Amino acid sequence: MRSTRRVFILLAVLVILLPVSAVEQSQNAAAQVMVTNVTIRPQVFMVGDTGTITVEVINNGAQSVAIRRVTLYDESIRVESHSYDTTQYLGAGNRMSFTFTVRADVPEGIYYPTFSMDFRDAGYLRYPVKLQVQDQPLSVSVLSKPDTFTRGKKDTVEILIGNPRDNAVSGVTVYPTGDGIEATPTRFFIGMLAPDQAQKVSFSLTPSESTVVAFHVDYYNGMNAHTETISIPIDVGKSKVQAELLVSNVVVERSGSRYTLTGDVTNAGLEAANAVVITTGEGAVPADPYRQYVVGTLQPDDFSGFEVTFTVEGERTTVPLLISHKDADGNLYTATALVDIPARSPAEEKGERPFLPLVGVIIACAAVIGTVIWHSWRKG
Repeated sequence: MRSTRRVFILLAVLVILLPVSAVEQSQNAAAQVMVTNVTIRPQVFMVGDTGTITVEVINNGAQSVAIRRVTLYDESIRVESHSYDTTQYLGAGNRMSFTFTVRADVPEGIYYPTFSMDFRDAGYLRYPVKLQVQDQPLSVSVLSKPDTFTRGKKDTVEILIGNPRDNAVSGVTVYPTGDGIEATPTRFFIGMLAPDQAQKVSFSLTPSESTVVAFHVDYYNGMNAHTETISIPIDVGKSKVQAELLVSNVVVERSGSRYTLTGDVTNAGLEAANAVVITTGEGAVPADPYRQYVVGTLQPDDFSGFEVTFTVEGERTTVPLLISHKDADGNLYTATALVDIPARSPAEEKGERPFLPLVGVIIACAAVIGTVIWHSWRKG
């Protein structure tokens, strides 16, 4: 009887101790599971951004561990993906990743959603994930632009795009829009912009009227598209730096019906004047040998002499002098200067010969006739 009682007691002890030992083994195995890496995309969220959190775990133990449920939860950060509720086994020495989609409809700040892994046989794993939300867009500013634009002429506008964020953004593209404006290039692709990095972009704008041009900067923070815009006014008028040609030291001389005009032309602007040509305008007919005078290129503060010849139509006391040049883009500009010319006598206007030259001819002829008569008398 005593031996039988001892057997029953031993069996009872084993029944009690074996489950406890199994639980301890499961707990020890689960304790070998740990988080090895967390990947957040984008690295820093903007307010309203959607992204992913991927948590990688590893089993450092010598036996498999049964995983019952894996979740990510937070009171502020919205988790849009479902939990992992199917039992999975993480083998000894193996790794496993779990990805959750989240949306940051929260104010700027730092949040800690909790990664939770419940084991089937015993215990659980909790791990807080740091998620940063930064309400800081790209910075867009105008580096340089003309005070006044010239209609039909290209002028350069420089835009600076900077990234003040703590993470890189991708797909950065800059493009201008506006009525009455032609831009070159129409779009500029920057690509990746690292934290604290800036990129300068230049556009050539040709306006046909006063308008407003908007520069748009499109970019991605992770999978989220964002746009920043800056607008600048385009005032069309006379440029303050373009070439300005002035005529001085003008002298007009008349020889019969032809006039010769000489003078100096000076570039009083701040840009070079190319292909400078001087000729006469309406009412004055260019004549050889200088129908028009080609000066060529005049740098700022440079000057050159010129000479043109012409005749006039009708009664005129002034004639227009046309001074044309081209800028660096090939745009043609023409200025007009009125020049006084010597007046012709009424007889010349009627086509009559002057009286004094006619008297001179008569006297000369009389002298020749008298000389002939005198020689004939002496011989006789």
